[in-house]
This record gives sequence, structure tokens and C-alpha cells, in this order.
Amino acid sequence: MSSSFFPNRGVYWSFWANILFIIGMIGYLVMDVLDYMRPTALNESLSSIIYVVLAGIFVVNAGFQLLSLSGTSSSAHRYYFMFFSYIFDKFGSVSYLFGAFLTAITYKNTDLIWTFTTMGVFGFAIGAVINMFIRGTSLFYSWANILNMIASLLYVLAVFVTITTLAQYIIIGSDVIYLIDAILYMICWFSDRQVASAQNEHIGLVQK
Repeated sequence: MSSSFFPNRGVYWSFWANILFIIGMIGYLVMDVLDYMRPTALNESLSSIIYVVLAGIFVVNAGFQLLSLSGTSSSAHRYYFMFFSYIFDKFGSVSYLFGAFLTAITYKNTDLIWTFTTMGVFGFAIGAVINMFIRGTSLFYSWANILNMIASLLYVLAVFVTITTLAQYIIIGSDVIYLIDAILYMICWFSDRQVASAQNEHIGLVQK
């Protein structure tokens, strides 16, 4: 971990969480568009495996989010909002992974797959709502949090829509919003990094 680029461990883990968020959403967007436009372009088994890998990326992402809390004081007002938001993200990503895994092994109980998927999207939605209470360092944070909530609620809507084509439209729209959201959070990360670097410099000057 380069101290010049990553002023503390929280910033370090947050960086990789954002990178995985972007990679994961690009993957979901490509797969969901392919599933809609050319459903036979990929072998069904290969497609299912890719979805498992993408779901796994978000499990790791949620773990990195929790690790990023090491850069936030537990006495800070935003700490507990961040903690519970990340916990629900972790719950959502693990549930979504189980759903993707059961689909990949062609598990016959589709109700159980739907249950895990629904638990996953609700976990993401609850995390996004809690995230709205976290004050960011710039206007980009507000927009990122709003887009995050909109995308998560659209995913919730999609699992209840019975018209397949409409559900696909909603999911692709959600993917686009999530990808924009991921880019905004990456922009916010650079802002946070500047703040953290300035704080470290100030502490260094005081110690001298």
C-alpha cells in the first residue's frame, strides 16, 4: 500500500471497493443487454457461471466496504450509518450470490432461487436508503446516493414484474444507473483522498 497514493487504510479499501463496483456493473450491463438482445449468444451454462462470478465480485466489494471503515472514527456520526449500510450490502450480495449459484447448477426449486434473489435486492435497497443519511464531502455524493437508491428500488420492482420483457428493460435501466453511480463514487473517492492526504499532512506538521 503506497502511503503517497493511499493516505490511510480506509482510503485504500474504499478504492478497491469502487473499482470492483465499476467492473461488476460493466459486467452486469453487458450480460443483461446480451440476454435481452441476443439470448442465444452465450451457452446457458457459461452465462450462468459468469453471473456467479459477477455476484461474487459484489460479495468481495461489500467486504472491502466494511474494511474501508477502518479510516472512519467509530465516534463519528456517519460511522454507524455506514456500518449498517455496508452490512445490508453484504447481506444482499451474499443472498444474490446464492441465487446465482442455484441457477448455475440448475436447481429445480425456482421459488428458492426467487427468494434468494429477492432477499438480495431488498438488502441492497435497505443499504441504499440508509446510505442517504450519510453526508458526503461534495454534491457528487448526494447524486451518487440518490442514483444508488433509485437503481436499487428498480431492481426490487423488477423481481415482482411478471412480464419478462418489461423486467429486462427495468434491469438494464438499473444497470445503467448503477454504472453511472459507480463512476460518481469513484470521483468522490478522489475528493476523499485529497481530504485524507491534507489531514495527514496537517498531522505531520503538528507532530514536527
